[in-house]
Amino acid sequence: MSMRYPFARRQRRPGFTLVELAVAIALLATLLTIGYPSFADWLARKRVLAAAEALQADMAEARFQAAQRGQTTYVGYRSDAGGWCWAVATASPCDCSVPQACRIRAVPGSQHRSITLSSTQPTHFTPDGQGAGAAELRSARGHVLRVEVARLGRAYLCVPGGGDPRLPGC
Repeated sequence: MSMRYPFARRQRRPGFTLVELAVAIALLATLLTIGYPSFADWLARKRVLAAAEALQADMAEARFQAAQRGQTTYVGYRSDAGGWCWAVATASPCDCSVPQACRIRAVPGSQHRSITLSSTQPTHFTPDGQGAGAAELRSARGHVLRVEVARLGRAYLCVPGGGDPRLPGC
Protein backbone atom coordinates (compact mmCIF):
# COMPACT_ATOMS: atom_id res chain seq x y z
CA MET A 1 0.00 0.00 0.00
CA SER A 2 1.33 3.38 -0.84
CA MET A 3 0.82 6.30 1.40
CA ARG A 4 0.00 9.64 -0.05
CA TYR A 5 1.46 12.73 1.56
CA PRO A 6 -0.38 16.04 1.35
CA PHE A 7 2.77 17.87 0.16
CA ALA A 8 3.96 15.31 -2.35
CA ARG A 9 6.17 16.50 -5.17
CA ARG A 10 4.50 17.23 -8.43
CA GLN A 11 6.01 15.99 -11.62
CA ARG A 12 7.58 18.79 -13.65
CA ARG A 13 6.04 19.31 -17.04
CA PRO A 14 8.21 20.32 -19.99
CA GLY A 15 8.22 24.01 -20.93
CA PHE A 16 9.28 27.39 -19.59
CA THR A 17 8.10 29.22 -16.54
CA LEU A 18 7.00 32.81 -16.80
CA VAL A 19 10.14 33.96 -14.97
CA GLU A 20 12.43 32.07 -17.38
CA LEU A 21 10.61 33.56 -20.36
CA ALA A 22 10.85 37.10 -18.90
CA VAL A 23 14.61 36.71 -18.32
CA ALA A 24 15.13 35.42 -21.88
CA ILE A 25 13.17 38.34 -23.37
CA ALA A 26 15.11 40.85 -21.25
CA LEU A 27 18.44 39.38 -22.42
CA LEU A 28 17.30 39.41 -26.05
CA ALA A 29 16.18 43.05 -25.76
CA THR A 30 19.54 44.02 -24.25
CA LEU A 31 21.49 42.27 -27.01
CA LEU A 32 19.36 43.88 -29.72
CA THR A 33 19.81 47.32 -28.18
CA ILE A 34 23.57 46.87 -28.13
CA GLY A 35 23.80 45.35 -31.62
CA TYR A 36 21.38 47.55 -33.58
CA PRO A 37 23.69 50.55 -34.17
CA SER A 38 26.47 48.41 -35.62
CA PHE A 39 23.97 46.44 -37.72
CA ALA A 40 22.45 49.66 -39.09
CA ASP A 41 25.94 50.95 -39.91
CA TRP A 42 26.86 47.67 -41.64
CA LEU A 43 23.62 47.80 -43.64
CA ALA A 44 24.29 51.40 -44.74
CA ARG A 45 27.80 50.43 -45.92
CA LYS A 46 26.39 47.48 -47.87
CA ARG A 47 23.72 49.64 -49.52
CA VAL A 48 26.16 52.30 -50.70
CA LEU A 49 28.53 49.56 -51.92
CA ALA A 50 25.70 47.91 -53.89
CA ALA A 51 24.76 51.22 -55.52
CA ALA A 52 28.40 52.01 -56.37
CA GLU A 53 28.94 48.54 -57.85
CA ALA A 54 25.78 48.95 -59.96
CA LEU A 55 27.06 52.30 -61.27
CA GLN A 56 30.48 50.77 -61.93
CA ALA A 57 28.81 47.97 -63.93
CA ASP A 58 26.79 50.49 -65.94
CA MET A 59 29.96 52.44 -66.69
CA ALA A 60 31.56 49.23 -67.95
CA GLU A 61 28.46 48.68 -70.11
CA ALA A 62 28.76 52.24 -71.47
CA ARG A 63 32.40 51.55 -72.38
CA PHE A 64 31.37 48.32 -74.12
CA GLN A 65 28.55 50.07 -76.01
CA ALA A 66 30.96 52.78 -77.19
CA ALA A 67 33.27 50.15 -78.67
CA GLN A 68 30.42 48.10 -80.15
CA ARG A 69 28.60 51.06 -81.71
CA GLY A 70 31.73 52.96 -82.73
CA GLN A 71 30.48 56.16 -81.13
CA THR A 72 30.98 57.96 -77.83
CA THR A 73 28.59 56.96 -75.06
CA TYR A 74 27.74 58.92 -71.95
CA VAL A 75 26.62 58.34 -68.40
CA GLY A 76 24.29 61.17 -67.47
CA TYR A 77 23.23 62.04 -63.93
CA ARG A 78 20.37 63.97 -62.38
CA SER A 79 20.07 64.84 -58.71
CA ASP A 80 17.48 67.27 -57.43
CA ALA A 81 14.60 67.53 -54.98
CA GLY A 82 12.58 65.09 -57.09
CA GLY A 83 15.16 62.34 -56.67
CA TRP A 84 18.20 61.15 -58.53
CA CYS A 85 19.11 58.79 -61.35
CA TRP A 86 21.78 57.90 -63.88
CA ALA A 87 21.53 56.76 -67.48
CA VAL A 88 23.80 55.24 -70.10
CA ALA A 89 23.10 57.13 -73.32
CA THR A 90 24.31 57.79 -76.85
CA ALA A 91 23.95 61.57 -76.49
CA SER A 92 24.70 64.15 -73.87
CA PRO A 93 22.63 65.40 -72.19
CA CYS A 94 20.05 62.62 -72.16
CA ASP A 95 17.69 62.99 -69.22
CA CYS A 96 17.60 59.82 -67.14
CA SER A 97 14.20 60.61 -65.67
CA VAL A 98 12.36 60.71 -69.00
CA PRO A 99 12.35 57.89 -71.60
CA GLN A 100 14.21 59.11 -74.68
CA ALA A 101 15.64 57.54 -77.83
CA CYS A 102 19.20 58.37 -76.72
CA ARG A 103 18.87 56.27 -73.56
CA ILE A 104 20.38 52.77 -73.45
CA ARG A 105 19.73 52.10 -69.76
CA ALA A 106 18.47 54.15 -66.82
CA VAL A 107 18.59 53.51 -63.07
CA PRO A 108 16.36 55.53 -60.72
CA GLY A 109 17.60 56.33 -57.26
CA SER A 110 14.55 54.59 -55.81
CA GLN A 111 16.32 51.28 -56.57
CA HIS A 112 18.91 52.20 -53.93
CA ARG A 113 17.14 53.07 -50.68
CA SER A 114 18.80 55.56 -48.33
CA ILE A 115 21.48 56.44 -50.93
CA THR A 116 21.98 59.84 -52.57
CA LEU A 117 24.04 60.94 -55.54
CA SER A 118 26.16 63.63 -53.91
CA SER A 119 28.42 64.85 -56.73
CA THR A 120 29.16 64.01 -60.34
CA GLN A 121 31.57 64.82 -63.13
CA PRO A 122 30.55 64.42 -66.79
CA THR A 123 31.23 60.83 -67.80
CA HIS A 124 31.91 59.62 -71.33
CA PHE A 125 33.57 56.72 -73.16
CA THR A 126 35.07 56.87 -76.63
CA PRO A 127 35.07 54.02 -79.18
CA ASP A 128 38.79 53.40 -78.55
CA GLY A 129 37.99 52.50 -74.92
CA GLN A 130 39.10 55.69 -73.21
CA GLY A 131 36.93 57.68 -70.87
CA ALA A 132 36.63 60.16 -68.05
CA GLY A 133 34.23 61.05 -65.28
CA ALA A 134 33.20 60.26 -61.73
CA ALA A 135 30.26 60.14 -59.34
CA GLU A 136 29.96 60.01 -55.55
CA LEU A 137 27.30 58.08 -53.71
CA ARG A 138 26.49 58.72 -50.04
CA SER A 139 24.54 56.67 -47.52
CA ALA A 140 22.15 58.19 -44.99
CA ARG A 141 24.74 57.41 -42.29
CA GLY A 142 27.50 59.33 -44.10
CA HIS A 143 29.41 56.54 -45.89
CA VAL A 144 30.77 57.80 -49.22
CA LEU A 145 32.01 55.82 -52.20
CA ARG A 146 33.25 57.27 -55.45
CA VAL A 147 33.16 55.60 -58.86
CA GLU A 148 35.90 57.03 -61.06
CA VAL A 149 36.89 56.36 -64.63
CA ALA A 150 40.63 55.86 -65.14
CA ARG A 151 42.35 57.33 -68.19
CA LEU A 152 42.15 54.01 -70.00
CA GLY A 153 38.38 53.90 -69.47
CA ARG A 154 37.97 51.37 -66.67
CA ALA A 155 35.65 52.33 -63.82
CA TYR A 156 36.82 51.61 -60.29
CA LEU A 157 35.59 52.19 -56.74
CA CYS A 158 37.47 54.27 -54.19
CA VAL A 159 36.86 55.95 -50.84
CA PRO A 160 37.39 59.72 -50.69
CA GLY A 161 40.09 60.32 -48.11
CA GLY A 162 40.69 56.60 -47.59
CA GLY A 163 39.41 55.04 -44.40
CA ASP A 164 38.35 51.64 -45.75
CA PRO A 165 41.06 48.96 -45.95
CA ARG A 166 39.10 47.00 -48.58
CA LEU A 167 39.05 49.83 -51.14
CA PRO A 168 41.72 52.29 -52.29
CA GLY A 169 41.55 55.95 -51.33
CA CYS A 170 40.69 58.57 -53.95
